Amino acid sequence: MKSHLSIAMLSHMASTASPTGAERSLALLARGLHERGHQVRVVVPGDWTLAAELQAAGVVIQRVPARVCWLAYHDPRPWPVALAKWARFAWPDAGAERLKRLLQTAELDLVHVNCLPHLRGARAAMEAGPPVIWHLREILPPGARRRWFAARLRRYATRIVAVSEAVGQWVRSEGLGGRLDVIPNGVTVAKTTDDPTEARNGLGIPASGCLIGLFGQLLPHKGGSEFVRAAAVALRKNSDLRFVLAGPGPQGYLDRLRREIGEAGSADRIQLLPPQPSAERLLAAADAVCLATTTPDPLPRSILEAMAAGVPTVAFRSGGAPELVLDGETGLLVDPGDLEGLAREFVRLGEDPALRARLGQAARRRATECFSLDLHLDRMEETFLKVAAA
Repeated sequence: MKSHLSIAMLSHMASTASPTGAERSLALLARGLHERGHQVRVVVPGDWTLAAELQAAGVVIQRVPARVCWLAYHDPRPWPVALAKWARFAWPDAGAERLKRLLQTAELDLVHVNCLPHLRGARAAMEAGPPVIWHLREILPPGARRRWFAARLRRYATRIVAVSEAVGQWVRSEGLGGRLDVIPNGVTVAKTTDDPTEARNGLGIPASGCLIGLFGQLLPHKGGSEFVRAAAVALRKNSDLRFVLAGPGPQGYLDRLRREIGEAGSADRIQLLPPQPSAERLLAAADAVCLATTTPDPLPRSILEAMAAGVPTVAFRSGGAPELVLDGETGLLVDPGDLEGLAREFVRLGEDPALRARLGQAARRRATECFSLDLHLDRMEETFLKVAAA
């Protein structure tokens, strides 16, 4: 068995402005494998926001503009929207052939395909010859669309990696359990964290009050509106609470959030901040974080990062969140869509600093023991080596 591999990692690119959690997870994996001696190249379709930092670390970045299939969402879309997405993917794409030629000539031991939408990448990789590890970070509901994607997984994937049991469940239900490994993402657990008062000062947030944040991409399904509504309910019971949202998002949705904050009459206690360069300062400022996604989140990176920072999470009990958050031990869970439940837990945390401290310390321990980046790299490296040797 070879100890060092030549690996191509194929990534989609959701936005030219900011990377998704899936893209950040890929970047951490690529850099970690490179540092362990593997020859890693990351192939992206455009000007990737994470390219510079990976290149600085020695990872090769190559650009091949192959289109992906944006039909791997959870909730159904109106048929004109779905049809438009399908037509865009189905239109002939010269980039797919270029990608295939690159993979054929690169003398690779294997190809890693990041996320379900990269159908052309998976097909090009399988036709090029090396084994294919398809890394799934999506949850699909039962139905024809899921069966269609499962048929492509069956055809193009040598091995499937799911980021959570929530993802693995639908893969198994489509008869692909024999090819499946469930390997959670990893997170770096820093030895120290920023000073909370300095962090709040740097963000322009008053030092007083229990601060609960929703951090990450601000899109309708990420639960920003639900967070604002639950915050408004909580503030009627505890006016000392503070709430912050921060992250990139479409201007129209950001404007909608500002209107909802104003309509709630809580503009002095609910703030919408611009995107920050990193999550560290936000997490240092926060006493707790919230995940209020309206669709099942496969394995929320925002929770992993909060755990690593020793910050407890309040989240809906859906997707991969219960695999990260142990209710009452490392955070608090409520039923999906239960905004009154979110508000109740916000108030509970605001009134009990000892509870916040206990949950946060336990969350940090769990991140260290179960979700460290080194552990993730160990598991992924083992899978890569086995697939390459088969």
